[in-house]
Amino acid sequence: MESNSAYRKRARIDLENQWFDAALVAIIYYLFYQGINWLVTAFMSEESGLIFNLVWSLCCFPLIWGFNTLFLDFIRGGQLQSSKLFSGYSDFLRISIAYFVYIVIVIIGCFFFLVPGIIFAFMFAQIPYILKDDKEISAIGALKKSASMMKGHKLDLFLLYLSFIGWAILACLTLGIGFIFLTPYVNTTMAHFYEDLKAEEQR
Repeated sequence: MESNSAYRKRARIDLENQWFDAALVAIIYYLFYQGINWLVTAFMSEESGLIFNLVWSLCCFPLIWGFNTLFLDFIRGGQLQSSKLFSGYSDFLRISIAYFVYIVIVIIGCFFFLVPGIIFAFMFAQIPYILKDDKEISAIGALKKSASMMKGHKLDLFLLYLSFIGWAILACLTLGIGFIFLTPYVNTTMAHFYEDLKAEEQR
């Protein structure tokens, strides 16, 4: 595994001439995931809005998966195409079950103090990529494989995310606009992290 700065550098090299396309993909993602939710709930009561927000979040699991995995395609030589955002809907059930179980485990972990929830979050962080690379693996199988891959690397991933804290603060200072550039940067970096994990596992 490489240093945090090395992973970020690899992501910047990949995105060097692709920042506009990456930002466009991020904008489309946020418009569908958050924009539609905000637009609909704005005309609902608080209780109805909460119910819709929950249902919409469940429906968007494949969208979230698509937004994560399209950057894996990208670093493997693919194009940043917004249509890939919706590719997960052809595998809706498997992806949704994996994300649902993952979120439930993290919430339970957070309920029993915060630290277990954080540990679980990083333990199962590779689920999207595993589901993409192995079309036959079950949702539960993907959770188990992620846990196996992340043995000894949970702190590495935590510190890698933490290394973006300065960029996140700057993005907040731009009223959130900076996140349309930061999120692709982070996702590209995490895709490289997964590739190295996968290579290490195959040795």
